[in-house]
Amino acid sequence: MRAVAISFAAVIALAASVFSVSAEANSPKIAVIDVQRVFQAMPEREDVSQRLEAEFAEPIQELEQLEAQFEELRERFQRDEAIMSDDEKMQAQEELRQRAMILQRGGEQLNQYMQQRENEERNQLLQKMFEVVDAYAAAEGIDLIMDKGRMLYASDALDISDAIITRLTR
Repeated sequence: MRAVAISFAAVIALAASVFSVSAEANSPKIAVIDVQRVFQAMPEREDVSQRLEAEFAEPIQELEQLEAQFEELRERFQRDEAIMSDDEKMQAQEELRQRAMILQRGGEQLNQYMQQRENEERNQLLQKMFEVVDAYAAAEGIDLIMDKGRMLYASDALDISDAIITRLTR
């Protein structure tokens, strides 16, 4: 009976050592990346910013001209209000309301379009970054990469941000 117990203990110890080696070999390799920092370090980001600025320079200038015209009309109305007839006051106020609506609508449309274009460009840059991250993960055998900005804690040893930045700037 004692021999059976010793044999059984030996088998359990052997199985435990095999399973622990096997578990270590099969444990997932995990890394983290600071997506925001990597995105900010992308060299194309500045090019995109300049391109969008040039793309929207004319519409912004046109909107600023409309705003200047509105302010000029408003100041003229305030200055001349005392000498205007009731009809002239009503016409001037109506024109001010219409121009204010046009100005507001134009500003909202421009802001929406600018946001849409910024999102399109940002998504293209993020796609490029994610392709580099995928290639890095495949090359290094990493099973899981998480965004460092969404984690409570991650060891600096797991951070691959610098390696990704290096690959993106090559």
